Amino acid sequence: MRFLFCGDSNCPEWFLAESALLTKIASVKMKLVTQYILQNLVEGQDTTAKIFKMLEGSGFNQQEINSTIACVSFIVENSAKYDVSEQVLIKELIDLGLPKENCEQLSKTFKQYKDKLQQVYEGQIIRVGKTIEFHYGISKFIVSESVAPQKQIDGNRFIDTNITFQHDNGKQECCQFVLFPEQLEDMLNSFKKAQKLMMQL
Repeated sequence: MRFLFCGDSNCPEWFLAESALLTKIASVKMKLVTQYILQNLVEGQDTTAKIFKMLEGSGFNQQEINSTIACVSFIVENSAKYDVSEQVLIKELIDLGLPKENCEQLSKTFKQYKDKLQQVYEGQIIRVGKTIEFHYGISKFIVSESVAPQKQIDGNRFIDTNITFQHDNGKQECCQFVLFPEQLEDMLNSFKKAQKLMMQL
């Protein structure tokens, strides 16, 4: 099943596995967790200690709190990047099995910070010069049982990429990064959407 807050793609396996934690949080605390995370993303406030203190009081251990932060961050960051509306986000989170009250609190809080968060991401757009070299290779890695005890992650494949750019001033810059299959699918979908928008101009 595809979700707009995932770039009109399937949800990552790790998110589906960990999102059950969001059903265990009271709606009031869901609002606060979302607010603290957005304050960190938008204003740079270190709110981690506040989240830990609040969720520890609800019986969450350290791993569960980190997973909760990762899930909520994934939701709000992607919803801002893909310009997902409040109502669409509520519906999609309900479709994932989250309580309606939690979905509403998370989405309403996200709406309050959406414009500012999008401004932050606009300022992070990478502007590069001419591409002069492009190399890539498909590799595999071994997943530790402590990280993925139940199953391997999509064959453990990833794309190791190396791109060299030349800026207008003649200076060259090398950019190295890795892409996992789910990330590659999201990127391709984003390119297709961008192409459609450009053709409409």
